Amino acid sequence: MSDGLKANKAAMDAIASGINGAIGELKGVGTPGAAAVGRGFSELSLSGMETGHEGLSSSFKEFCDRWEWGVRALLHDANEFAE
Repeated sequence: MSDGLKANKAAMDAIASGINGAIGELKGVGTPGAAAVGRGFSELSLSGMETGHEGLSSSFKEFCDRWEWGVRALLHDANEFAE
């Protein structure tokens, strides 16, 4: 995955710190296993009653779903790079 790219120890430490930080935050809204692969944002969705508007609730749910897939892809790529 790294395609021959090289990074110094400080850069790799920063990457690892960022990944661990993202996983740590996701553990707060989901489960540790799901957080480790970038899942958990769907747990943030709110009902129409909570947001006060069904359209806002729907848009926020879609945002959370898309954000989760983006984080999952980033964590996957970072893990492949680390290998």
